[in-house]
Parts: sequence; structure tokens; C-alpha cells
Amino acid sequence: MKNIFEQVEKNIDGLVENGVDWAVCASREQLCAARAGKLELSFFYRRVPEEWLGEIKGKKVLCLAGAGGLQAPLLACAGAKVTVLDLSGKMLDKDRKIAKSENLPMEIIKGNMCDLFMFCGESFDYIINPPSLMYVPRLCAVFGECYRVLRRGGVFIMMAPNPINYVCDFVEEESGGYYRAVHKMPFYSGDHGEGNWIEYGHTMEEYLGGLIACGFVINGYMECQMEDITELYFMTRAIKNG
Repeated sequence: MKNIFEQVEKNIDGLVENGVDWAVCASREQLCAARAGKLELSFFYRRVPEEWLGEIKGKKVLCLAGAGGLQAPLLACAGAKVTVLDLSGKMLDKDRKIAKSENLPMEIIKGNMCDLFMFCGESFDYIINPPSLMYVPRLCAVFGECYRVLRRGGVFIMMAPNPINYVCDFVEEESGGYYRAVHKMPFYSGDHGEGNWIEYGHTMEEYLGGLIACGFVINGYMECQMEDITELYFMTRAIKNG
């Protein structure tokens, strides 16, 4: 297969073109609220706690693999100095469009979150990473780069799917069907006949242990259970010690 990230980019671009629901831009109401000091960042049907962000105005924030016209414009409206980096050109187009229409001074960069070579060490106060680590084979590459570009005392907020998302398959039956645990972790979609779709299911050891191994201190944890019983997400807040 060609470079996996080239394929991931094509896959995400295709989802955006087909109107996937998680690629919806911030609404005018959300933008106005952020400008008025009422910033709300969504974690599916929950929210990033206010105390996880603190005073964001004037802070340098990297939205890592966070394009799509949602988090970055809201943070910019709240007064943060925002950089958004993403692999998907289609997702970045959404940020460009809303930045232009709302006159927001956002830096928009096409790049791979595994290699943040374009940023000097200790460049950001915050890194916010919405669900995207399932497209990366080795989390340590991302975590190491995040640690490098964060300032001392900087905050890394990460959202990701729980391993249960990948352990089970749905078995259809006349009675309605059921879930059966069939996959061992870690998971790779290419091992299960999913064509050009590339996705990795990481263990909690890779997520939490990986953060700790890179030097982060985890001081916040939340979960969000979706309607589907195997669709569970978590969010962590980690800091780079000073």
C-alpha cells in the first residue's frame, strides 16, 4: 500500500465530501457566545470542563488534527492565538472559509501530527486534539512531538476512542443481533479486510502509559458513552511539568 497517511487523507477528504456529521462548522450562535466570553468546546454530547481550559485569551493554542471549522474558530473568537494543523485539505478548507467570513487571524497548516517540525520547542500553551489518533500507528511519535512543542506547564487535551470500540463485531440475527468480542488489541483495520480504510485501535496502555512515558502528568479524565454500547470515548488533560 502507498504511504498510509496519503490514504488516510483521501479517506477523510471523502467523508467530508459526503457530509459526515462530525465535520460541521461552528454555528453563528456558538461563535458569538465565544466572543462574549462563553466558550464551549464539545466532547460529543459532553463539554470540555471550563477548569481544563482556564483563561484562554491571549494563549497560543494548537488544534492538532483539529480542522473542520469548529474548535479552532471558537478558540480564536475567545481570544486565543490559534494554529490549526491537519492532514486533510478538505477539513482545512472549512477553517479557511470560516476564518475569512469571521475575520479570524488563524494560522492554518497542512501537516502530519506525527512530525511537528515546523514548530520550535515550547511554542504553545495548549494543544487540543479531537478524536484522530486512531489514524496513527504509533502514538509515541505524536506524544513526543506534543511534549516538545508545549511550553513548561502547558496543557495537552486529547480525545480518543476507548479500545472497546474495536474489540467487538455485531452479529445479526432475526431477534435483532448482538455484539461479540472477537478482536484482540491493538487493532488494525487492514488485518480485517476493510479495503483502503485505515484505522488503528490502541490500548489504554498505549494512550495513558504513552503520555506518562513522554513526561506528561495526567490530571483530568472523562468518558462519553454513545448510544451504541461499544462506542465509548475518553478525554484526558495532561500537563508538561515545569
